[in-house]
Amino acid sequence: MANLLWVSYGSAAGVCSTEGAGYLCSFRMQVPWYARTRTAWFVLGLFAVLIGLVSFPNHYLLRTHAMDLGLYTHALWLYAHGSVHDSSLFLEHHQSVLADHFDLYLALFSPMAFICGSWTLLIVQWASMLIGAWGLRKLLLALGMEAGMALLGMILFLLFFGLYAAASYDYHSNVVASMVLPWFLLAAFRGRLLASCLLLLLMLVAKENMGFWLGVVAWVLCSFREVPARMKWPLVFMGVFAFAWSFVLLGWVMPALSHDARYMHFDYSILGSSVRDVPASLIGHPWEILKAFFIDHYGHYQGTEIKLEFWCMLLLSGGWAFFFAPRFGLMALPVLAQKMLHDHEGKWSAGAQYSIEFAPLVAVAVVRVLVRVGSARWRTGLAAVAVLASLATTVRFMDNTYVPQNIARIRFYQLRHYTRHYDVHAARAVLASIPSTARVSAQTSALPQVALSERVYLFPIVLDADHIVLLPSDETYPLNQEQWQAKVDALRRDAEWEVVEDTPAVLHFVKRMPRRAE
Repeated sequence: MANLLWVSYGSAAGVCSTEGAGYLCSFRMQVPWYARTRTAWFVLGLFAVLIGLVSFPNHYLLRTHAMDLGLYTHALWLYAHGSVHDSSLFLEHHQSVLADHFDLYLALFSPMAFICGSWTLLIVQWASMLIGAWGLRKLLLALGMEAGMALLGMILFLLFFGLYAAASYDYHSNVVASMVLPWFLLAAFRGRLLASCLLLLLMLVAKENMGFWLGVVAWVLCSFREVPARMKWPLVFMGVFAFAWSFVLLGWVMPALSHDARYMHFDYSILGSSVRDVPASLIGHPWEILKAFFIDHYGHYQGTEIKLEFWCMLLLSGGWAFFFAPRFGLMALPVLAQKMLHDHEGKWSAGAQYSIEFAPLVAVAVVRVLVRVGSARWRTGLAAVAVLASLATTVRFMDNTYVPQNIARIRFYQLRHYTRHYDVHAARAVLASIPSTARVSAQTSALPQVALSERVYLFPIVLDADHIVLLPSDETYPLNQEQWQAKVDALRRDAEWEVVEDTPAVLHFVKRMPRRAE
């Protein structure tokens, strides 16, 4: 009978058996947790720097906008002080900001504004991407993947072009919600009902349309054998609740909050005039709707090219795995529908925040497909190809797309990303000099810097403002250059306003104090 010897030395332990003249030893390494995850932490830190280099310089260099970072930061400030934004920042009439987007994250994150100021939401978005990447790694490990494959999934997630598109374009709560998805999947696969419910709710309150996506995700999860049986029916009910949440918000709650009793963002002419028309449209002309996933349905210039470009980028960055892991493709289908059936070509493109939801689904699907490859050599080769294809897609996105974008906002590897053609420091000094108690009308790129004030307006809205801050060398949205110049000329002639700063970088008007009667 073989003699069994326990061997331990340092952090190694194992069992040795003597068989004849030789020894057969099996060792189990007792590696500390920080050593086991050292590579993953390094990868996460590297991408934390890269994503931060995309996002944060834009805000410092006045490349963020009134719509949306300025609006959301102002709403954040108002929530922190116990009130709700009335949309006067960008509308002449008053209505709750919840009629624009039903976003409760702003209330949740509002206390951070006292610490992080106008950087709050950018920091939240950046941190959420890193937390989402770590959750994806933990999800893959929980699904039985070896550490190398889990690391591969995290790398594919962090390379996905949608992360850099979102980081380059202000802040959006659907980005944060999408980063919660890996943690929701992890809770479901582990059979943690309470955590699953809370995480689902956390995603739903990010935006009014999240339920149409998450309802499908919850139902598809029921088909996975890895999901414990006790979670099946709860997931069914979660899906029903998610759909009902979004349907009620879009159909009744948000129209009731709106000044004209309608949901202002239902721009889906192919589906009808409101969310209530969608079921009949899906039944009435399914072929036209199917074609609209790939072909321009609204008459935009290069509309079909924009859609096909996105499809190519999605497939190359890992979307091909949806064909071999179709349940993850089904999870992506509601997002594809909301994206491609919209009437605006910007939504069809690879830009901004309109592709972020695919990042976790693509990464999980690719890894699930690759682990089925029997040959280790082939598996390693295909993994390398997947990483290189995703990297190439992201670089291509940063290089050029059909929908025009300010490439200086996203090319963090070029000097132009860290410079402007006018004196930003002079403009920032003027903006910093305006007291937080002031009422300010500001140009779009200046507004996020002064959004932590009680009353802030997007120029040319002035109302009761006592400061107007303009950036002559920057973009003039929502006015064109001629309209902007006409407004400025009128202000110069207006005796009510005094010019206190007039340079190529910044133009600062202050309302004159009325003279006291003698």
